[in-house]
Amino acid sequence: MKKIILLLIWCLVPMIMVTGQEQQAEKLLSKAVYEEEVNGNLQEAIRLYEEIVTKFPEYRSVVAEALYRNGYANEKLGNLKARQYYEKVINNYSDQPELVQLAQIRLSHILKTEKPAGVQLASLGLSKLSKEESEDMFVINLYEKGSSIVKGTMLDNSSLSSDGTKMAGIDYSIGQNVAVYDLKTKQIQLITKYDWFTEGHGWTYFPAWSPDGKEIAYLFSDWEGSCELQVSSLKGETRTLFKNEFNTGQIIPRQWSRDGSNILTFKQDSSGFYTIGLVPAKGGSFTSLYKTQWEGKFIKGDASLSPDGKFVVFADGQKDNLDLFIIDAEGVTPTELSGHPTNEYDPLWSPDGKHIAYIKETKGESFLYAIEMAEGKPAGQPLLIKEGMQNVDLINWTEHGVNYIVGLNLHDIYTLPLNPETGTPTGKPKPLDYTPTGSNTNPVWSHDGKYLAFISYADKPEVVILPADGEETRHYPIYAPGFWELSLHDLRWLPDNSGLGFNVMSPLEISTVYRLDLATGKWQNWPLPIKGWTRTDWGPDENSFIYNKGNVGLYQFNIKTGETRNIFQPDTSTWYTIRGLKFSRDHKKLTFMFQNTIKNTNLMVLDLESGESRMLAQNFWSPTFSPDAQKILTFGSSGMAVLSLDGEILHEFDLAKHFSPGTRISSFDWSPDGKQLVFMTRNIIFETYLMKNVLK
Repeated sequence: MKKIILLLIWCLVPMIMVTGQEQQAEKLLSKAVYEEEVNGNLQEAIRLYEEIVTKFPEYRSVVAEALYRNGYANEKLGNLKARQYYEKVINNYSDQPELVQLAQIRLSHILKTEKPAGVQLASLGLSKLSKEESEDMFVINLYEKGSSIVKGTMLDNSSLSSDGTKMAGIDYSIGQNVAVYDLKTKQIQLITKYDWFTEGHGWTYFPAWSPDGKEIAYLFSDWEGSCELQVSSLKGETRTLFKNEFNTGQIIPRQWSRDGSNILTFKQDSSGFYTIGLVPAKGGSFTSLYKTQWEGKFIKGDASLSPDGKFVVFADGQKDNLDLFIIDAEGVTPTELSGHPTNEYDPLWSPDGKHIAYIKETKGESFLYAIEMAEGKPAGQPLLIKEGMQNVDLINWTEHGVNYIVGLNLHDIYTLPLNPETGTPTGKPKPLDYTPTGSNTNPVWSHDGKYLAFISYADKPEVVILPADGEETRHYPIYAPGFWELSLHDLRWLPDNSGLGFNVMSPLEISTVYRLDLATGKWQNWPLPIKGWTRTDWGPDENSFIYNKGNVGLYQFNIKTGETRNIFQPDTSTWYTIRGLKFSRDHKKLTFMFQNTIKNTNLMVLDLESGESRMLAQNFWSPTFSPDAQKILTFGSSGMAVLSLDGEILHEFDLAKHFSPGTRISSFDWSPDGKQLVFMTRNIIFETYLMKNVLK
C-alpha cells in the first residue's frame, strides 16, 4: 500500500529539468519521502517537510507536496494537527489541483472519523482528543454510541449551554426546528415542532441560550418572510418578544445579558443592512445601538456583550475587511479596537470581562487571538492563543471555555460516462478538470453540447463556461445581492444557447431571476411577485422562463411582453412545494418534484403543449431528461434509476458507492449526445470543540 501511495504522489511531480535551489528543494523532498516511506522515521520526515516549506516558499509545487506529505505523516502518528497542513494545501494552492483533491479526501476522512471514547468528563460528557493535542482541548461527539442523532444528519448552528451539559442547534427531521442534545443522556429533543408542509408554519435558526440554561431565543420566520424573535423553554413553551415588520428582513439573537434581562440582537432593515441593538427578554421594543455595514442573508461580523452589560464588541466593515469596535450600551460613537490591514471577526467577551477573543485572518491563515480589556478599552497587546483556525466559527465563551465549530462545505463536479441508449454507466465518476476545487456547483450542458457551465464561488461568485473543444475558459462575475451558493439550484441555459439564467433571493428574501447574455457579458434581472424560495428554468423560448409561485402552481413569464400565465395547478388545497424544474432538450416537456407530505416526493412530467401532467414515481429527486426526452435519469433512496415516461424503472445502479458516506449527490444533467452525466457532490463536514483554560 505504501508503494502505491508513494507512486501516486511522485506521479504528481512535474517531470522537468531543474537547477539550483529548485533542485535542492526536490532533493530534500526526496529525502523526506524516503525517511517517511522506507525508513518509517516519521518525526525526521516531518522535520524535513517543515524545512522545505520554510526555505523554499517560491517553489509552489514542491511546497504544496511537502505540506500534503506533512499532513499525511502527522495523520499516521494520530496527530489532529494534520488537518492544518491539509487546509493550507486546500486554501493556498489551488494551482496544484491533484494535491488539493488528495488533501480534501484526507481532511474529509479526519473530520468524519469518530474520535475514541477517551476519558469521559462526568460533568460535560466530552471526550479528550489525542495526546498530541492540547490537554485542554475536547471534541463534542454527537454521534457516539447510544446517541439518538443519526450519523449523516446534523445539529446545525449549535452552541453549548452555560453549564456545559447540553447543545442547542437546528434539527431538520420534520422541519427546521430548534433542538437540544443532552450530552449525558445522548438524547435529542425538539423544542419547536414546525413542519415543512403545514400552512402557517415556518422555520427557525440562530438559537441562543439564556444564562440559566432554561430558555432559548431564536429567529422564527414564516414562509411568507415575516420574522420574529421568539423564546422557548426546554418544555416547548413559546412566546414572541419582537416582530420585524413584514418585508423588512431578519431578526437574529446573538447573546443574552448575564442577568437575563436583555438579548443582544441584529435587526435587518428594508435596505438589507443590520443594526445591533437590545431587546428586553420579557418582551418590548428594539433599542438600536449601531447600524453596521453588514448586508445580506447571513452575517460574518458578529458581536458580544460584556458580562456587566456595559459594552458591546462587534466586527464591522466590508466583506474580508472587518475590524473590531467597542460601543457602550447607550449607543455612543464606537471606538476602534483594531484597525489592522487584516480580517478580524467573531469577537467573544470572556466570562470575567477581562479579555476579548477573536479570529484574525492574514495571508490565507487564521489565528485565535485575545486582548486584555479594562473599562471597555484595550489594556495590552493582542496575545496569540492558537494557530490553524481556518473554517472556524467562535460560538460562545462560558466558564467551561470557548466553544467553537470547525466546518467545511465542499462542492465538487463530476462526470460519469454513460451508454447513450440505456443511460447506464460505462465507467467510474471522474472529477472535473478545473481549479480551484471544492467550490463549484450547478453544472449544466449547453443544448448543443459544446459547453459546460457551472457556478464557482472560491474567490468571488462567477459563471464559468468550459468549451468542450478545449478552447479558453470563460468567466462571468455574478452581480446578485444576496447570492448564496447553498441556495442556488437552477443554473440553466437559454434554449438558443445565447445565455444562462438562475434565481436567487435578495437580502429581503425577494426571489429574483437573473439572465446573462454571453455576447455582451451583461446581466438582466426580474424580481418575482413572491417571497422566499422558488425554482426556475428557461424556456420554452429564449424570452420566457418558468417558476413556481407558492401554493398556486407553476407560471410562465415572458420578459418582452410581461405576460404571466399559469401552466400547472395541482388538485390540492394543502400546502406544497415544487423543486427541480428541468426542461427536455426540445423544451416540450418539463419534469419537476412535487411534494405535499413529509414522506413522499412525487416525480412529475408536464406536457407543455397539452397541459397534461402525470406522476411517474415517488421518492426520486434531481431528474434530468435523456436527449430524446423518452427517459428520465434520477436519484432515489435506492440509488440512481433510469425511468420510462410510463414510470417503469428500466435500470438501476449505485452511484453513491464511489463516494464517502454522507456525500450528497445532486444537480444531474444528461449531455445532449447521451454519453455523459454531469453532477455535483456536496460534503458538509463539521465538528464542535471546547477549549478549556484559554488564557492559561
